[in-house]
This record gives sequence, structure tokens and C-alpha cells, in this order.
Amino acid sequence: MSGQHQRTRGRSLRRIGGAALALLLGLGAVALLILFLNSRDEAGVQPAGGAAAVPGTAFDAPERYLDGRQTRLLARGNVYLVAAGAPPALTALREELSGPPDPVLEEAGQAVVLVRRAGVDGVVALAAGHRLVTDDPADPRLERFAAHWLGRGAG
Repeated sequence: MSGQHQRTRGRSLRRIGGAALALLLGLGAVALLILFLNSRDEAGVQPAGGAAAVPGTAFDAPERYLDGRQTRLLARGNVYLVAAGAPPALTALREELSGPPDPVLEEAGQAVVLVRRAGVDGVVALAAGHRLVTDDPADPRLERFAAHWLGRGAG
């Protein structure tokens, strides 16, 4: 091989090596960015202290408070706030978490829905398999309950 040919080949190998190194560094940076964003994706979803900090108890009889359609949609991830009336605190909570009533959101399991039922004392918050009962419509546990269970559904 001539000296000129070896120098040309050496430059080509350096370019290929440089390109491969740049590609590996770029892929590594993308992987780190994905890992960082993925770790932030769940930030704030669960309150400090773990699952025990989420208010409410296990509950498997939503039909006591909901009709058949609502019971089916409960399993998709909706949160139902059942009360004898519609206290402003509940309306404000619904607006904050899912906006005004929207059948599309409800079908998708992404709605907080107010349900008026005569004879209900206080507020009963229902999520798939869970319930929270409180006398105060402004109870901060309602917001934690609804924010935690909204969109989670049954399974």
C-alpha cells in the first residue's frame, strides 16, 4: 500500500470512529433524558408516606349509590362524589380535577362526577373498589382521594 492510500484510509477510519462515538454519545444522552423524564412522570401522583396516606377504604358495593351505567363507568376510572345536594366545595373540586360535566371524559374514565342522591348524609366519594365518607364537603381528604384514584379504574 502506498503512503497516500494509508493516510486516506486512516482518515476514513477516524471519521467512522468519530461518527460512531458521536452516535453512541447521542444515544446515551437520549437514554438518560428518557430515564429522567420517566422518573418525573409519576412525581406527585402518590402522596408522601405511600399508599397508606391515600384516604378511603376498600369498598365493593357502589350500586348502593350509583345506577348501572355509573357503576360500569366507575370501573373505568371515574370518581363519583355522592351527596344529597351539590355543595359549592364539591363543584369546585370537580372543576379543578376534570372541568365541567363532559360525557366524553366520563366514558373515558377521566371525570369527577357529582351525583345527587336523597338520603345521603355528608359526602360519599367512590372510586373503583374504594370509598371515602365525610360530613364536610370541603374536607381536604376528598381532593386527595379523587386526585389519587381518578383515571385508575379497576385493574
